[in-house]
Amino acid sequence: MAEKPKEKVFCIGLNKTGTTSLEKFMEIHGFACGDQVKGELLLGDFSAENFQSIIDFCQTADFFQDLPFSAPNCYRVLLEEFPDAKYILTVRDSAEVWYDSLVRFHESVFGKPLTKELLMKATYRYEGFAWEANRVLYESPEEDPYNRKSLIETYNDHCKSVVKVFEKRENLLVLNVGEENAASKLSAFLEMEPLIKEMPWLNKTVKA
Repeated sequence: MAEKPKEKVFCIGLNKTGTTSLEKFMEIHGFACGDQVKGELLLGDFSAENFQSIIDFCQTADFFQDLPFSAPNCYRVLLEEFPDAKYILTVRDSAEVWYDSLVRFHESVFGKPLTKELLMKATYRYEGFAWEANRVLYESPEEDPYNRKSLIETYNDHCKSVVKVFEKRENLLVLNVGEENAASKLSAFLEMEPLIKEMPWLNKTVKA
């Protein structure tokens, strides 16, 4: 196996864009992956703009994904501290596909219907974390936290803003892990020989 790059790698795609599958790929290829639980618990620091704790956390591994790295504009903070790192924007086939996957997955974790009251009582990480994450990630109405139109706009705006910020840089890869050539595309970006021909497919939610 070729040596992995010295710089860190950050996945800055939204949750439910294949981030867990990407993490498995990186793990297979020898990257130390950030502790997801510890990362998610930094959400409050991100919201309070206590970015130093996030920067400190970035010293603990080679690769990072999901919260707080998927939070809006977190990539801007990372760019200031790690301008030469590699960044991966994971995407789905469309915003609609992403939205449907997100809702199905959260219903399987938290239950139905996905209301403010349900999220506030959910005990994932700690009671109320799910609601806090919803507020940080999306600008949907409190009475309709998974408003389809609002979340689809969030997805599209995030993708557009990332591409815009990186348009004059060469350290961003836009990756759909479901595409047939995703593994080879990712390996080329990371400048290494792939150990597997296809991307792992984890946290798949079956369409009801």
